[in-house]
Amino acid sequence: MSDASPNRPETSVHPGTAPDAPTILLARRHGAARPVWLAALAGYTLVALLLLAPTLPAFGAAIPGGPVAAVDGWQNVWNLWWVHLALFTGRNPFVTDLLFVPEGAALHLQTLGFINGVLVSPVTALRGPVAGYNAAMLLGLVLGGLAGYALALRVCGARWAAFVAGLIFTLSPFHLTRIWDGQLELASLHWPALYALFLLRAVEDGHRRDALLAGVFLACTGLSSWYYLLFMGLYALGFALLWASGPGGTRVAPRQAASQTGLSLLTGGLLLLPVLAPALRLALGSPGAVHQFEGEEALRRSANLLDFWLPSYLHPLWGDWLFTRVGKAWHDYSGDWNVALGYGALALSALGAARRPQRAWRWLALAGMALVFALGPRLQIGPWQTGLPLPYALLEALPGISLGRRPLLFTMVATIALTPPIALGLRALGALAGDRRRWLLALPLGLIAFELAIGPWPLLLADTHPLNQRLAAGTGVVFDMPAAGYKHVEPQRAQLVHGRPIPGGYLARPPRYTWPYTTPAVRALWSMHPEPVSPFLEGSDGPLAALTFYGVRDVVVRWDQIEPEGIPGVRAALEQALPGLAPVFEDGTRSLYQVPASPGRAIAAFSGDGWQRPESDGQQTWRWMGPEGALTLINPGTEVRRFTLLLVAQSYRAPRAVTLSLNDAPAGTWLVRRGPTRVYLHFWLPPGEHRLVLQAPADREELPDSSRLLSIVLLEARLDP
Repeated sequence: MSDASPNRPETSVHPGTAPDAPTILLARRHGAARPVWLAALAGYTLVALLLLAPTLPAFGAAIPGGPVAAVDGWQNVWNLWWVHLALFTGRNPFVTDLLFVPEGAALHLQTLGFINGVLVSPVTALRGPVAGYNAAMLLGLVLGGLAGYALALRVCGARWAAFVAGLIFTLSPFHLTRIWDGQLELASLHWPALYALFLLRAVEDGHRRDALLAGVFLACTGLSSWYYLLFMGLYALGFALLWASGPGGTRVAPRQAASQTGLSLLTGGLLLLPVLAPALRLALGSPGAVHQFEGEEALRRSANLLDFWLPSYLHPLWGDWLFTRVGKAWHDYSGDWNVALGYGALALSALGAARRPQRAWRWLALAGMALVFALGPRLQIGPWQTGLPLPYALLEALPGISLGRRPLLFTMVATIALTPPIALGLRALGALAGDRRRWLLALPLGLIAFELAIGPWPLLLADTHPLNQRLAAGTGVVFDMPAAGYKHVEPQRAQLVHGRPIPGGYLARPPRYTWPYTTPAVRALWSMHPEPVSPFLEGSDGPLAALTFYGVRDVVVRWDQIEPEGIPGVRAALEQALPGLAPVFEDGTRSLYQVPASPGRAIAAFSGDGWQRPESDGQQTWRWMGPEGALTLINPGTEVRRFTLLLVAQSYRAPRAVTLSLNDAPAGTWLVRRGPTRVYLHFWLPPGEHRLVLQAPADREELPDSSRLLSIVLLEARLDP
């Protein structure tokens, strides 16, 4: 065993390289290798074009994929559109004001795939985001093949074996499933594969340039997928330990392995710091943080031990049957559980390990490590929940890691790590066949090609309603019913055409979003159900003035996406939030309401869930408050104005002190007695929205089977001019 020298020329042959590697490297020194790489590029491009051939005639009008892509695919089309729009309008691509109005949304932690958006931005500019998406998928297939080829060539030294290994890598069931599901950021396997290649070169050859390039590709990995960044960080640690220990000609000095790996991680971290730092703040629960997924989400998104040994469910012969049977048997979520390694890939890896164990064992160890993590926090074997804890449970305990919740994606690391042993196995297979019997290779390669075959890619058309073109001529917020939300991407598809802000949005990690649940008029539209009584106080301007203040100009009702039993509630919500308005457009599937831009005077309304449903005896109406209740006060003008609120309340059982705060600042105390107690509250309010919060001790209601907490009952609330 010998240690690599830092002064070693880049084109020298590392220990254990196959006999024909010097010829290849010498040819590279004279530029003769360039046609070889161009031929490989042409080969992978041809395969990619054949694979996505149905998409080519509709390159700018449809995307390929299955049922998951009908949602996630369009989300990624939106991502490309937004990155292009932000770059060409001088906006921060990691913060958008077009979703989750009025707060907007930080995209640092989302599946934005920023680097993909940058690469295909010229295509997006010329042909639109759908063409940009298809170009990105084609690029992922081609670059995936080239990255696998380069990694395999480094290890096995045989061009033909490296080319086939690159094909097996880019056409692996894991990679094709990401394309089938429209998960563009996860289909970009080339970035982590290129990181693995240059980390290998850096550690074995000792050149800092390779470590720096590895860091660049690690940064590209993070700008494509945070999942893959985490996985490749763990990969790098395992790689450094393995290459500095154990038998085999590839062992290097521990100091060199640690320094080169550390340099690659440091470089990638520094390049990612402007995006990574805000992402970590969001993950750890800073203001505006994303919603945290609870419960067994990580376990549900873990690989089952039997999944690795199944054939791919994308196969045209057995795919549908397998997907249905296994999905019902032990998977209860959407169909992204395909982590099949491939029987041909496993057989070639075993052959490579048998013939070249010193070159293959470290790669197999990395693949095994990745597969153990892919199994998630507890071992699952078919329908059997063993309860046996696994290493991922330790990883999940780290702050922010729970957002990952998809351990099965660790299969990506195994897919990369198996590529060198596959290439070694192919080379060994070629040696067994000999120069005179190369035709014997046709049978095993044909079987592998048959195993990796997939059926025709269905097309998901980018057809949008003509109404979206009409909306493009307007300004302000477009309010969709139903609104954009988790797994509901239709309003974002329409936004690709009209380009206007919308409430909500489909993001992989949705932010905390309270606005539609607490805002007068908006609340009824968002829930598609009217409030028991109008939330507006006597003397206040009504819902149209509130919607105008919040910038809502158009309300679009998508009747074809509303269940029949929900239609009466939608109509009642429209009557409450848009009183007296008739639609300006209707065609049976869509209705368009336009909110008149009339300036309001003063708006006050109940907000939040602190108030009980209104009660009445036929002559008087009252509302009970729990420990806290809130009122929204809006000055829609341009100058400071005086607001006067008249409140009449009485306390439950005993007098109580009600603490008042305005915009989180103390605003006094109101002693409410057991009998009706009147107070006038005077405020000088600048333009904009303000929140008045009332807080008081609450007691459980003294009625059988009641769990209500009551503090005061509001008998009258009026906004005086």
